[in-house]
Amino acid sequence: MEKKGWLSNLNKRIKITHKINALIVSFIISIFVFFTLMFNGQNNLKNVAVDKTTQIIDSTERVKIKIATHLVATTLSEGIIDNKITNTDSLYSYFTTHLKNLNYEEDKSGYFFIYKGTTCFYITVNKSFEGQDLANLKDANGEVFVTKLATAAKNGGDFVYYHFEKPGKGITEKISYAEMINGTDYWIGTGAYLDNLKAVTDDINKTIISNSSSIIKSIIIFLLVLLIIVIAISLNTKKSIIKPINKIIEDTDNIALGKLNEVYHDKEDEIKLITDSLNNMMNNLKKTVEFAKNIGDNNFDVDFEKVSDHDVLGESLINMRNSLKEAKMAELERANEERKRNWAINGISNIAEILRNNQHNIDTLTDSVLSEIISYTNMNQGGIFLMSDKSSDLLELSSSYAFDRKKFIHKTIELGEGLVGTCAIEKQTIYMTSIPDDYINITSGLGGANPRSLIIIPMLADDKLLGVIELASFNELEKYQIDFLEKVAQDIAATISSAQITIRTAHLLKQSKTQAEELASQEEEMRQNMEELQATNEEWHRKEKELHNKIEQLEQQLEKQL
Repeated sequence: MEKKGWLSNLNKRIKITHKINALIVSFIISIFVFFTLMFNGQNNLKNVAVDKTTQIIDSTERVKIKIATHLVATTLSEGIIDNKITNTDSLYSYFTTHLKNLNYEEDKSGYFFIYKGTTCFYITVNKSFEGQDLANLKDANGEVFVTKLATAAKNGGDFVYYHFEKPGKGITEKISYAEMINGTDYWIGTGAYLDNLKAVTDDINKTIISNSSSIIKSIIIFLLVLLIIVIAISLNTKKSIIKPINKIIEDTDNIALGKLNEVYHDKEDEIKLITDSLNNMMNNLKKTVEFAKNIGDNNFDVDFEKVSDHDVLGESLINMRNSLKEAKMAELERANEERKRNWAINGISNIAEILRNNQHNIDTLTDSVLSEIISYTNMNQGGIFLMSDKSSDLLELSSSYAFDRKKFIHKTIELGEGLVGTCAIEKQTIYMTSIPDDYINITSGLGGANPRSLIIIPMLADDKLLGVIELASFNELEKYQIDFLEKVAQDIAATISSAQITIRTAHLLKQSKTQAEELASQEEEMRQNMEELQATNEEWHRKEKELHNKIEQLEQQLEKQL
């Protein structure tokens, strides 16, 4: 009762003005205290949101360089296997071709490097490192980061943090990812400098500060209007803010773990702005991840729009997509050129085998080689004309095929007559895609439907015309096919020239052998005649001697009688 009376007496002694002043002072103190608490809370919220967002961006950056390293490693491995690259010089040239312009990040600070163990094999920058064993190379903190990267690659791929010089920026913290190139002893790595992440974090920090300032200003204005309303709102604010903040922290933790689930907040307040920003960021991350997946599936034609001109991650992925797309197109073009070269090499090899096996019989040679040319080039019909032995102004059809069947046609063409004769005179290839109607029936006599393309090639050996090849197809020919046919025509001409020389030589040898045999027969007959003549001569001498003896005997008898 005494305490209650003392308070009652004190209340009675305080003037209304003092009470109002005390209320105002209490209100000001309350506003100041509340504002201080609110300001600290907002700073804590800002710091938590920035930390969690930084973790998200760091995780995204790790995903980006991991995907990029894996894609490039897979592409290089497939190229090495497909092209059967084994020696060191070819590997270095191959890596240089694919990686020298494969830079990413807005400032082009992202690049790839290749090591064998701890020995640098290829690097876009710091060329002095190439060929050196960098096992003991340490960063500013004494980390042997090359050895750690080599170990990470060998163990299936992992990340390594270290400090390394950034062009134009000095020593900067960096995160790198390394993994092995399948089928080789080499590993490839790439990395991102963390100062790029800091720039993104600063932008987010500014956004959060701006939102926080807006919240504080709104609360102060509202508190100045009515004390009771401010107190009521203040009491309710603690309940309406802390719980959503905890929910936001939980959601940002999930985002950092890669769970890109939508954040819900059913009140139209400042927390809604934060949740909307987080949802926008997650939606953008989902689009970015989907774009990265498409790149990983070699789907380089998918559309992707950057969130803004400051979207560093989106810009880097687009640049990486474009670089990989260009590398893929270049690889396909090289593969196509390699296919054409292999096609020509195999075809020339097949023709050369036929020429070797049939060089002693020109008719068999032209039949076999024409059949192979038509089959290998998917022609429909064709013929080989050779210079006539009867006249230097005539071409005779030596072999002809149409629709996989040999045609037994006898035909001669004068030099300068028709396309075949013109080709023989000019000694130049004639290729046509506009063929006159009935050309095949009237001019060549091969029969069948009118072709879509026609090629006539002179067969020259040391600029000497040996014949002409005429081929027709329902398809138009590409340049590499025309080059192949012209090369084959030269080989056929050289073989026919050699065969003709061989045949003439064989004929002369046979004729010489016959003449030698006839001469030997005549020599034997002459020898026998000489032996008979010698025997006759000896008989004549014997009889002459006998006659001489008889004459001497008669002379002796006559002398005795006398």
